[in-house]
Amino acid sequence: MIPHSFIVSPLRLWLCIVIALCFSSVNANLWAETERMPDLQQWRKLCGLYEVATAYMKDVYAKVTIFAPTDDVFTYNPDIRALSQREVLSHMVDTQVIEIGQGKKWEKQTLIRSTINSGYIYITQFENNPGNFSYYANAGMICNHVSNQWGIISGEQYLYKICTPIGHRPYPGTALSFIRDTDKTVFMDRQYNNNELTEMREILNRVPDIALVIFGSSAWNGFHTFFLPTDAAFAKVIDRNRIDREVMLAHVTGVNRVLFTYPWLYDGGLHYYPSIRFSSNIIEDNFKLKISMRNITDRRTGRWDLYVVSEVYERYANFRRGAVWAKILVPNIPVQNGVVHIIDNVLGIVSQTIDQIVMENPKSRVLMRYMNTIGQIVRNYLSATGGLVTFFAPYDYAFEMIPEQIERRMLRDRIWLEQVLKLHIVPAKELVSDEITNETIVNTVDNMRQLYFVKGEWPKNNITYYVIGGGIRTAIIQDNVAATNGIIHYVERVLGVPYQSLWEILKNESDCQVSFKMLENLQLRYSLDPWQVLTPEQNFTFFIPTDLAWQKVSPYLRNRMNDGHHWLALQYVYKRHIIQGQALMYTDLRERTYVMMNDEKVVIRRRGRYFELYWPRGNVVARVIEGGEIAGINGFMHKIDNILIYEPDLHADAPSDGISWLTLLCTISAPFIFRWRLVRLFLVIAFVHSQFPEFLERFLSPKYS
Repeated sequence: MIPHSFIVSPLRLWLCIVIALCFSSVNANLWAETERMPDLQQWRKLCGLYEVATAYMKDVYAKVTIFAPTDDVFTYNPDIRALSQREVLSHMVDTQVIEIGQGKKWEKQTLIRSTINSGYIYITQFENNPGNFSYYANAGMICNHVSNQWGIISGEQYLYKICTPIGHRPYPGTALSFIRDTDKTVFMDRQYNNNELTEMREILNRVPDIALVIFGSSAWNGFHTFFLPTDAAFAKVIDRNRIDREVMLAHVTGVNRVLFTYPWLYDGGLHYYPSIRFSSNIIEDNFKLKISMRNITDRRTGRWDLYVVSEVYERYANFRRGAVWAKILVPNIPVQNGVVHIIDNVLGIVSQTIDQIVMENPKSRVLMRYMNTIGQIVRNYLSATGGLVTFFAPYDYAFEMIPEQIERRMLRDRIWLEQVLKLHIVPAKELVSDEITNETIVNTVDNMRQLYFVKGEWPKNNITYYVIGGGIRTAIIQDNVAATNGIIHYVERVLGVPYQSLWEILKNESDCQVSFKMLENLQLRYSLDPWQVLTPEQNFTFFIPTDLAWQKVSPYLRNRMNDGHHWLALQYVYKRHIIQGQALMYTDLRERTYVMMNDEKVVIRRRGRYFELYWPRGNVVARVIEGGEIAGINGFMHKIDNILIYEPDLHADAPSDGISWLTLLCTISAPFIFRWRLVRLFLVIAFVHSQFPEFLERFLSPKYS
């Protein structure tokens, strides 16, 4: 029988449940939640220093959203540990940001929410692929997706982990007050100041409408991204009268486009944001002049620099077609009406020639030294103001990749050096990247050689442009740099100067991998990759069949060539595609007959704008693919769309296995046999015995079935 003391009435049970829920709700706060999270201990310790921050973390009824840096952020950025209470509160939003966990595309790419300290935080969404999104709070990447915790919810509170710093400490005023501020104490213990913005201050004083309405805008007018040039940037402008209201507005993005460096870089620089146009007291987006952010990585050190790029799609007013690149010196300074980035160049305005821009670029010192070696022959094209040119300027590390023996020869041979530099110049043309397609072909200054282009897209929407000249293909790293007399594209290779052997190049040619796999097992590969270069015996002109060319060969013949028993025949076929002792570039090809490496004759003839190979004995024609020229330190390769091959090649340089003993028997018995009919019979039997297995294999193959 149950004692009466153990019997609980329904009313008493209900009161116990209510009391338990009250106690559990009191304990269920973010302060208690973070205590159990090993990667948020530094954030919890920082909040514990300030009463207001701790109170919000413990108050379960406060409808807040907290963006908490993980311990790794504090480890790699120790200065964050010294944040003041006001700066800690800038990580806390006074509303619930539930949009992050919904997993759907926002109508606005950037959400603007007020923080507890009366500032603003900017939450950005980027779509990686359909249905997969990444989120950023200012410059901090929200990393809850790593642990599948899209929001740590406790009562009315939300908490999101961020795995990169959200940016510099926020400035308490607007962009205009940031420029005009003369109180040095405001910038104490900060990684930025406004000491180098005096020119910007004077210009804004001359245009009070732009200064007050845009740079000093409030939340009612909208939020922007401000790019502020330093005094040194304004010193580069030759004609100061060209700096007007339109130029100032080119440094401000459209309304409610608040863009920090880290999320913008994640965007890949693919989205171009319009700048501000200010007319009739109405703020509009200027779609003629657009802004993007790019990064350029140094291939030697792995360090990368941030740039903002203002690009004009059509000429208007004082703006030229092309892009102006400005390096971001101090990024991500949050202000009350957006974010500020300090840059080293004035956007939108172009006042220097190609020669002046290249000469001032610290990554083009070696290029200038090479151009000065041959005098003013090349620099006249780049400094003249009468005509437009497009210049493909190699970076310094492009020259460092040239082998030493090639570099010595180029410095001794001034004529060759001049030809190499002229190969990088396209006269009478402003060639911007929007005009480049896979069919684009342009003539260079010497009017003999041409440049070809490839528009690559990998991964999706990440477009890279390649230029091919003199047998060298190089990527365009910094494109569309505008000058008063043309356009500059910075590239990572020197056109016309080889730096690898033909065998090393063949390894990386994606459309010639079938030929590479075949040559890997042949002795011919050692001729293509010699120890000694720049000697006549080691020079080759190799007409390399592409993968599509091998698909035109019958499966029977292709399989027999690769069965391991006909490697001598396969090598004999490849020698039919090689001219030994001559390195012929595309412009050196002539209509004549050449003796190939296997001592056979092949005719090179022109058909319209193309060259083709004609092999008379096999009656086979292979077209030389235009733009498929590749230069190596021991010759040139030209891609062709067919193979000079036929079935009798299977017996080239390959002794027959079945004829040996019968032929030997006939040879020994011939002097002793007086009946010549018997001799002929023995020879017929030997021939049939040797050819029957191959005939049977061909008869049973799918081709003849």
